[in-house]
Amino acid sequence: MVSILFVLTAILPVYADEIDKAQEKLQDVSRQIEDQESQLKQIKQQENSIIGQLQNLEQGIMDKEQQIETLAARIHGLEKDINKTEEEIAEKEAELQVQVDYLCERLLYMYEDGMDVSYLEVLFSSTNIKDFLTRYDLLQYVVEQDMNLIDSINKNKRALDIKKNGLEIQKKELVTMREVQEAQRNQLAEQSDQKQEILANVRVEKKTYEKALAELERSSRELEELIRRSQSGQQLGTGIYTWPTPGYGSITSAYGMRYHPILKTNKLHTGVDVGAPMGAKIVAADSGKVIYAGWQGGYGQTIIIDHGAGMSTLYAHQSRFAVSSGKSVSKGDVIGYVGSTGWSTGPHLHFEVRINGNPTNPMSYLR
Repeated sequence: MVSILFVLTAILPVYADEIDKAQEKLQDVSRQIEDQESQLKQIKQQENSIIGQLQNLEQGIMDKEQQIETLAARIHGLEKDINKTEEEIAEKEAELQVQVDYLCERLLYMYEDGMDVSYLEVLFSSTNIKDFLTRYDLLQYVVEQDMNLIDSINKNKRALDIKKNGLEIQKKELVTMREVQEAQRNQLAEQSDQKQEILANVRVEKKTYEKALAELERSSRELEELIRRSQSGQQLGTGIYTWPTPGYGSITSAYGMRYHPILKTNKLHTGVDVGAPMGAKIVAADSGKVIYAGWQGGYGQTIIIDHGAGMSTLYAHQSRFAVSSGKSVSKGDVIGYVGSTGWSTGPHLHFEVRINGNPTNPMSYLR
């Protein structure tokens, strides 16, 4: 759990002889902001890690659901085969019963008709050779029919046994597949529990992150108030600003709403980012007085120059300073060097123009 360490002291009305004292207080707040930003970065890394775990879990759940659907389809197919086999078994049993009944009727008929006799009896009871052959052929035909019937019954019985064995194998396979399905469902339930736990952790971290971000914005508002109250009413500059990074004029991020590359949220970009190499010179856009030179939270190493009449400029993410707070500067004087301090993804100058502490589009003033 991240603890909020902001202890923001109310800014008293700042008069000319109290600026230094107010700057010391602001620097103390800035150090606290720096500590908080370090924790925020760690939270963001944890959040990204958890999001990755969630994505892996969701993919795993999708894979398991697909496997379960495949198993369900195969089980349904087996159940259809089992039902069909049972119907065939019932048909074979009925056919077998018919054949058994027919055999019984045949034997009964032969017995009642006096045909259940031996070959010798047929021979001695015959009146002549022709009669003997006729009786013998008839007896042989009946016997062959009986044997064919018995053989047919045996074949049907064997087929019935094969069907039963196949049915048992299918049932065993079905049971095994159901066990596999149940195991997968249990695993899916465990993954779901893990997902819920991770989501809960993300929500807790997210709330803490939002609270910390609100405190940072509060600090920024107090900085604006400090600038407004410390600015002199007399105009110190010309009001026409020179480019703050001589020789480097590529704007990598303009003023306005944008998706913040570090905070991962849509926010107002309060200045312009000028692409320049590490250590490139930064000059005062106009004449004025340095009212702040120090660390300012996400801005990193920052200089603020008061140009009077409510106008000020801000130069952020510097690697080092060439001037200190309280020093008067002229337009074009070197005040620092390009860096990548604070919330920065690479060397550049974040340049702002503020009117009474409120940021405005710098491109309206640069010449």
